[in-house]
Amino acid sequence: MTSENGPISTRLLELQVIDQDIRKNRERIDSFVPLLEEVEAPAERLAKDVEVTATKVRELRLEERRLRLAAEEKRVRVQRLEERLNLVRTVREEAAVQAELGLIRRALDQEEQEVVSLLDQLSRFEERLSDQREAMEEARAEVEPRRDELLGEQEVARSDVATLELRRVDFASAVDPRYLRVYEKLIQGGRRVAVAPMTEDGACGSCFSLIPLQVQNEIRETAPLVRCEACGVIVTAPAAEDQAGSGNGDTADASFDS
Repeated sequence: MTSENGPISTRLLELQVIDQDIRKNRERIDSFVPLLEEVEAPAERLAKDVEVTATKVRELRLEERRLRLAAEEKRVRVQRLEERLNLVRTVREEAAVQAELGLIRRALDQEEQEVVSLLDQLSRFEERLSDQREAMEEARAEVEPRRDELLGEQEVARSDVATLELRRVDFASAVDPRYLRVYEKLIQGGRRVAVAPMTEDGACGSCFSLIPLQVQNEIRETAPLVRCEACGVIVTAPAAEDQAGSGNGDTADASFDS
């Protein structure tokens, strides 16, 4: 497939260089994710331990409050039964009140013992929580310089992508839309290479299929837009003859300005 447009294949090759740089920087941005996770892993594990212990402390405090409320209710009942005991008129009534009073006092004693035991358990978990939080903060402080370094490098890569994307918009605006659509279709189809220089021996620089001699001459002499019949990529003149296809960013800028 050949279309008349002298420098268009060279411009598309330059555009591909920009796109490849954008892709490399995006991949670099993504590469920081596992590195950050690795750096933050010790502190994150300690943070999970802190959350588990903090949850246990909250549960113990709720249980302590429940027991205290239950004990207070029984104290009120004991007081009322003691007042009632002073008002009974028969031995039978007194025995019944004494029996109920004994049950409630035993239950109250048990709950008060549970509160004491719970307070001891709560104290130990609060101490553990304090130690875990201290260890977590130390771990975070220890990895913070490396974390900040990685985040800084990631931000530089994001800035590079933003700059390259602006450059791409400017560069693509000067490319004939007909041929730009051909290039974009190839890229959107999942190709990592849409434009490739022809090799010195006349083969496609992507799949290395031999290009017919007549087409080789057209590529070398008139630089039309040619697509490889085997793999479909756009073929430009050999790199040695077309310095704009060398992949150097400064050369691409010079070609664009011309």
